[in-house]
Amino acid sequence: MVFKCKICGGTLDVKQGERTVVCEYCGVRQSIPSFIEPKTQEIYDRANNYLMHNEFDKAENLYAQILFDNKTDADAYWNILMCHYGVTYVKDPKTGQYIPTCNRTLFRPIFNDPNYENAIKYANDSQRQLYIHNAQIIDNVQKGILSVSKREKPFDIFISYKETDINGTRTKDSIAAQDLYEKLTAEGYKVFFSRITLEDKIGTEYEPYICAALASSNVMITVCSSKENIESVWVKNEWSRFLGFAAKDSTKTLITLYFDMDKAELPEDFAYLPAYNMKLPGFEQEFIRGIKKLIPLPVMLLEKRKKRNKILKRIGLAAAVCAAAGVICTVPWFMKLPDYNTAMQLYYDRNYPEATWAFADLGSYRDSEEMKDKCERSWRNSLATVVLKNDMGLATTGTYYINNNGEVNSFFSDPGNMGSADNIHPDEHGKITSITLGYPFLYALHEDGYVDNVAENNDLPDVSDWNDIVQISPFFNSTNIALKADGSMIYGDLNSTHFHKEDTDEWLSSLSEWSNIVSFDYSINRAGNGSLIWACVTGIQSDGNLKIATYSMPGYGNQLVFDDSIIENFHDVQKVKTCFTYDNQNAYINICALGKDGTLQVFSNGKFSESKIENILDLYIYDGYKQMEQYFLTNSGKYMREDEDFILLEDVVSIQNDFLVTRVGTIFENTSITKCDEKAIVYNEWIERMQ
Repeated sequence: MVFKCKICGGTLDVKQGERTVVCEYCGVRQSIPSFIEPKTQEIYDRANNYLMHNEFDKAENLYAQILFDNKTDADAYWNILMCHYGVTYVKDPKTGQYIPTCNRTLFRPIFNDPNYENAIKYANDSQRQLYIHNAQIIDNVQKGILSVSKREKPFDIFISYKETDINGTRTKDSIAAQDLYEKLTAEGYKVFFSRITLEDKIGTEYEPYICAALASSNVMITVCSSKENIESVWVKNEWSRFLGFAAKDSTKTLITLYFDMDKAELPEDFAYLPAYNMKLPGFEQEFIRGIKKLIPLPVMLLEKRKKRNKILKRIGLAAAVCAAAGVICTVPWFMKLPDYNTAMQLYYDRNYPEATWAFADLGSYRDSEEMKDKCERSWRNSLATVVLKNDMGLATTGTYYINNNGEVNSFFSDPGNMGSADNIHPDEHGKITSITLGYPFLYALHEDGYVDNVAENNDLPDVSDWNDIVQISPFFNSTNIALKADGSMIYGDLNSTHFHKEDTDEWLSSLSEWSNIVSFDYSINRAGNGSLIWACVTGIQSDGNLKIATYSMPGYGNQLVFDDSIIENFHDVQKVKTCFTYDNQNAYINICALGKDGTLQVFSNGKFSESKIENILDLYIYDGYKQMEQYFLTNSGKYMREDEDFILLEDVVSIQNDFLVTRVGTIFENTSITKCDEKAIVYNEWIERMQ
């Protein structure tokens, strides 16, 4: 099998069994993959070509495909690592040797990267030595870049655009971007605009300054006039890295300004990001006004204020300041500031429920109303179900997902008329955030907290209370339930008989007494006709305690056995899952919970146990005869069984009961790890919680 050099493209002379080889053209030693299939060879060559041309994201996707078929290929892990750090090789004019440099800077040391760890784990001796040697060089380069970038003053705004076209001529994007730069600078903002900011720098020295600006800027503005320009290598390198920062810092915002092109031509990554046509009347005034809302106090003005404060101190105005402070403390505006700061900290900590309540208590103070809505949306997104399978019985088993446009589609089978999606239409309530099963229509939670089909499914003439919803459940016997943004639970007509005349949901009435609920879980076991055999709902309160309601079908052979006092064993819970196991006589509720302190708390087969567990982000438990199975999602995106070291799937960001969703939206069936052709929406809140 013929391999091409990743640095210069020359043909490598590889002997049988070798895993590293020196290119006779550029002199760089490199590793060789372990696959032998021609189809994989084609993917590998395409990936290497992208890597050579600095198209790191495209290259990474192809290397990941190789790993999907062979999870022990050390070379593929190493190449993904090179993509993460944007490693390219440049020729040293002094020595004539090619040395690695980084076009992407990460604040995590390369030795802590999971791809480095896997490359070392699966490498043979020659590969391992090569990886360790090159990693040390890259780590030193990274440290040098970070050392320079730390000395740079922060920016407010980063403008990303394509400077020249294929002929070296300045683009109209560049001209429009410079006009924007001058207007924003005149407003007092500190703006990174490469044509001016980097004009006294050498090209090989750009990265430290770009890294510093990307990390510090609150806003990135991409300016583009064509699909080719916005997706050009270095422009994409900038905005994809900024989106990476934004995934971990919700205060960062990417805004796209486009002209001479259609909005639909923008990259898929921008589907839910603000985008504005620069040619529309009044654009400039509206845009500048919007920027002022996002960044009320530019860094530049903040520095001036600090200097002014120093002058005040020097001329001895301490007494005046103390007097002024005494007056200010009597002003309600100032007195609410600590509560506002506390609410903001809850938001930054991604404690969306308590942040929602804290901003609600502040009323119209500053931007509390806007922040309350923002926190509520993030709470709603974090709990969303975007893929589900119809398990209500009665012949059909449709499967549904929410796509990137916030629309509901079905796949795998004809959904028929059970849980039909036909009655869901994003309208004045915005896109669909979450879906769950109902009869005769699916329930659909919109981004503004409105739920579709409550009246139809629950026989309710008045649904005025069904607003500000953050989480929904499927249909039980006669109704579904939902969590409201005030922490209370709501349900429909508990005695409705339009689905199963003999069954009601009176067992749910205790939910009206629940309060301060931040999320809930449910388990349902149905008969062939769709009626409930066993069910339970478990709520998590903001203090980490649990609430539970249970149901067992009267007269059914295996009655549900459970002592409500069991839940008193659970403490500081942040995630809970429940399921049923059964034997020849009874059925049992199993509860598995993750504690905020990193404990795994389990009640199973009549026993409670607690153990320390690290790096677990979410869990899934599967019911069956006599015992349950546990699956874990780590904070690095690895999905695995409790009793196995082998990773079932990587890059997972959400467990959706019967399905898994990866970072790019790919859907996999859960326990079989079968890939589906469809792609679901992925919320930033899922990605932000990852390591």
